[in-house]
Amino acid sequence: KAVEAGAAAIVVSNHGGRVLPGSAATADVLPEIADAVGDRVKILVDGGIRSGTDIFRALALGADAVMICRPFLISYYGGGMEGIVTYVEKLRAELTDAMYMCGARCLSDITRDMVREVR
Repeated sequence: KAVEAGAAAIVVSNHGGRVLPGSAATADVLPEIADAVGDRVKILVDGGIRSGTDIFRALALGADAVMICRPFLISYYGGGMEGIVTYVEKLRAELTDAMYMCGARCLSDITRDMVREVR
């Protein structure tokens, strides 16, 4: 419906899902949503993104970008701007490592077949 209404992007989120038992994780529904909307809109995802490997997985499952909040707040609270810089460097290193291990030289090389569903 968002695409039909002219949305330029959608956010896939289970914000508050931790308090609603049985809610699907964003990673579980992301591929289906990505398949449904194709490249007609950008897909942003949040919920549980904490590491560079989480970012890699979200991109592989169909997200165009991720949104991260709580870890940045914790990093700032614990270390101010230096904490933020350290966290961003950690994310970058982890994402880069995951890309290298999977043979992705750039973000656009990341594909769904680089991750698999584990239950």
